[in-house]
Amino acid sequence: MRLRGPSAWSAYGLAAGWVFWAALPFSATGAEHVSDAAVPGLRIAMSETIAGEMNANDIRAAIKSWAEAVARQTGVRIEPELCTTGQLVQKIRNHQVDAFSVNVLEFAQVAAYAARELVVEEADVVDAQEYVLLVHQSSGIRNLAELRGRSMLLYRNRAACMDRIWLDTLLASARLGTADTLLGRIESNSKLSRVVLPVFFRQTDACLVTRRGFNTMCDLNPQLSKQLQPLAVSPKLMTTFLAFHKDTLPETKQRFLAAIANLNKTVEGRQAMLLFGGTHLVPADVSLLRNGLEMLHTYDRLKGKSAAAGQ
Repeated sequence: MRLRGPSAWSAYGLAAGWVFWAALPFSATGAEHVSDAAVPGLRIAMSETIAGEMNANDIRAAIKSWAEAVARQTGVRIEPELCTTGQLVQKIRNHQVDAFSVNVLEFAQVAAYAARELVVEEADVVDAQEYVLLVHQSSGIRNLAELRGRSMLLYRNRAACMDRIWLDTLLASARLGTADTLLGRIESNSKLSRVVLPVFFRQTDACLVTRRGFNTMCDLNPQLSKQLQPLAVSPKLMTTFLAFHKDTLPETKQRFLAAIANLNKTVEGRQAMLLFGGTHLVPADVSLLRNGLEMLHTYDRLKGKSAAAGQ
């Protein structure tokens, strides 16, 4: 799919445009022109997982063109790179990036190389992502055990990177095995409506989606909230964010964070906020990842026990 205009950038959010806009040293009257010699290039690696269903080659071309235009306007060298998870992990371990936009699964692989500071969407600080396991109120399903042999749809989305991990740890805590062994059929779809509506119309027994996505659908169709009920709700999870390498120069990091704080005080900053859906990035501490990292640790222990039992 070819990316064109603001609609293409809105698909990236934190993964692309916001990261670059926030890195620019905007002044009160406009963008400052800084020579390459005065300001080191800001090396930012972005995971392809954050970009979702977009074609990687199209994303790379769009990001490259955008970064070049910004450099011509401001004189600030931005060095963005879209990476697979393997490439990103290797670059972080080799100290080849200053910052990286990742999901929590990827962060767990490189946590030892990360500083404590994160950059996150402000909404996530107040109300982080939750997953909801939904069933129809007329399905007769009242507990997890009654999912045995049933069908389930999963929402394939960058924010849903932890959904299967949460589901398997939830089922394991109820001594029901894993989703693969309990359920009769599991499928996924990147279209939220194609995950929720089949449960509403009793074509599928259950679905696992983000609470934000479900709430948005309920705003459009209140019947959904009346007919579909949560069987379980996950802890609040920070799923995608930007982290700094622990060896990033303090002045580079502070320039980045200062730009975020003043982003909405400039014409360029306000334009960026409109372009990317009004998102406001704020600094945060790595402690916000506690729920997700603890869940991953529990999941790894469960996998270890399952492997040992199978030997």
